[in-house]
Amino acid sequence: MTVFTCASTGQWITLLGEPKISGEAKVWQTNRNGYLAKIYHNQTPEHVQKLAVMIAHQPKEPNSHLNHISFAWPKSVLKDAQGNCVGFLMPEIKEGKELINIYNPQKRKALKLEVDWRFLHTTALNIASIIEAIHISGYVLGDIKQQNILVNDRALPSIIDTDSFQVRNPVNGNIYRCPVGSPDYTPPELIDQDFSSIDQTEVHDRFRLAVIIYQLLFGGQSPFAGTWIGAGKEPDTNDRIRQGLWLYAPNSLIQPVERIIPLEIVHPEVQRCFLRCFNDGYQNPNLRPTAGDWVKALRLAVNELTICGKVDSHYYSRTYGKCYWCDRSTKLGIDIFPGFAKKHTSYKDKDADAYINSGVARYNLGDYQGAIDDYNQALKINPNHADAYINSGVARYNLADNQGAIDDYNQALKINPNHADAYIVRGVARSNLGDNQGAIDDYNQALKINPDYALAYSNRGSARHNLGDYQGAIDDSNQALNINPNDANAYKNRGLARSALRNKQGAIIALSLIAASLIAYSSIPIIFANNLNSAKNSNLEKDYVKRCSVHVNLKDYSEAVDDCNKAVKINPNNDEAYSLRCSAYFSLKDYSEAVDDCNKAVKINPNNDEAYSLRCSAYFSLKDYSEAVDDCNKAVKINPNNDEAYFLRCSAHFQLEDYSDAVDDSNEAVKINPNNHKAYFCRGASHIMNGNHYQGVEDFRKAASLGNEEAKKIFKDVK
Repeated sequence: MTVFTCASTGQWITLLGEPKISGEAKVWQTNRNGYLAKIYHNQTPEHVQKLAVMIAHQPKEPNSHLNHISFAWPKSVLKDAQGNCVGFLMPEIKEGKELINIYNPQKRKALKLEVDWRFLHTTALNIASIIEAIHISGYVLGDIKQQNILVNDRALPSIIDTDSFQVRNPVNGNIYRCPVGSPDYTPPELIDQDFSSIDQTEVHDRFRLAVIIYQLLFGGQSPFAGTWIGAGKEPDTNDRIRQGLWLYAPNSLIQPVERIIPLEIVHPEVQRCFLRCFNDGYQNPNLRPTAGDWVKALRLAVNELTICGKVDSHYYSRTYGKCYWCDRSTKLGIDIFPGFAKKHTSYKDKDADAYINSGVARYNLGDYQGAIDDYNQALKINPNHADAYINSGVARYNLADNQGAIDDYNQALKINPNHADAYIVRGVARSNLGDNQGAIDDYNQALKINPDYALAYSNRGSARHNLGDYQGAIDDSNQALNINPNDANAYKNRGLARSALRNKQGAIIALSLIAASLIAYSSIPIIFANNLNSAKNSNLEKDYVKRCSVHVNLKDYSEAVDDCNKAVKINPNNDEAYSLRCSAYFSLKDYSEAVDDCNKAVKINPNNDEAYSLRCSAYFSLKDYSEAVDDCNKAVKINPNNDEAYFLRCSAHFQLEDYSDAVDDSNEAVKINPNNHKAYFCRGASHIMNGNHYQGVEDFRKAASLGNEEAKKIFKDVK
């Protein structure tokens, strides 16, 4: 068993299983759930310096609102027993398929993947968005290729092998180059060049990105494929790239064959981007469209996609005006998006469904208001479309309009009173508004309709937990797990409830399963056209905070810090998360970080007396007693019944030799909480320093009787 140390947390990282071996490293599973270790065969000083820059300057995550990891970025250096850097820890990308399996029709068919042209457009858009974020942070990918991009079933890509990026140190300007490149994706000006001696720019990445997008939208075809009509030997792909030979180049010596999908079927803005990249950009690379240009063009393209009236898996651009895939299937007998012929429906229903599908596409892009607008159009056509109301409610929920969501769910239930999913989503919205009993009533209704609905039990357990009915929460979680043993949400609820009931061992067991829930968890059922695929951030945020609290209670402080990091990434204005992370940092004796977190907490919520108390403790440990007194003053002003704040101020006054003020604070603390043994101990010490030995001994005696170990130890000496 091989064990290394995580440089950022000090935790031991154990390598598990068999590694995946590449040319420069081995990638291992680890004992840290959700993280992999990349261990280099031969570590170099340049590797170490490059990793340090990457860890200190991570690009902004463009898909944090979807709880998605867009790049497997180095999280921390790993060190061996001698303190040498051997590699790094990085997040594991789960359930992603290599890009070629997404865009290649034969591979899709073999893997039985249900992918349509809208999915491919959305994937292209998301790749461009991720690369834009990387470029904004000053990085160059250098080696963009299909093996380095994984895509999940929500059309969300993740870029791996990020340590091969070209990295520039923003402090001293040092550049750590990308030493590798891939044939068929290398821009013409870099072909046959030594990458290890070239400082690349994002202009070079623009070419690679365009090739990837072309492959996605045109069935895996290369823009440089086609029939050679020139003289002499047919050039290979790299030579075609070098000479600027592609299907739509001026006077091109490459001509399309019958099976090649024509450029004209995509949105005009997307066409223009390809022409700019491969024609204008061949002469002047700076004219290639940026990743941001692609984002704008593809967003327009996605919004202009419409579903075919004949085959349920066919999408085409409204700008093209007809379904190319139906025409191609008829002409060639090949359908790369096979589906089912639609049953005859009225034009009214067909139009309403078109708006709903458009709403789904907007929703998946995070355009929740645009989705609502489309659902409203569908409801104008068909006012009795219950699904449109539910989808609209879910979009409102994502905009934090819980009451608006409830109104939509009410309309859906008027149309269909037996819609179990409508009760579930209304219950979630009610719970978010603090109406946990109303949420329980809705989950009860869902269970009347479907007694085996595991999600209803899970959500009811969560609502019961919020009401303090921890045993009821455990019972509901057990019911959910009887129906669905893989219900991670139920494990989470049961773990939190057991923790609340002080069943520490049960909480520890459950915590090993909660991590899965924070990836798989969704309090809202997935019911229409992938409209609800993304986990709800507000629920995830609460879950991370709850789990952080459990970790703090179990003294798993490093894990608590990790969970709070995730919570504030979702919601940077969560003062409770900052307070909890402050508490964890304090317990880890990282007092400066604790002060920083409390600063953030009180900036967000100036009435957070707990944060002032925590900051006081941190200042006290840093021996800044005057600042500690100031913080306690603020805490007791906000909450005059905060006995802990009075005790802390007593301790600070004692260190400042203000013994009379220390006695006064101890008096206030024991008035509020007669069992505060620390306050009695501090008062006893203050009395003794003031010369009142008898009263000091009595206070020590009282503190000892309440369990104060320090008082027990020194009582005899003082006496």
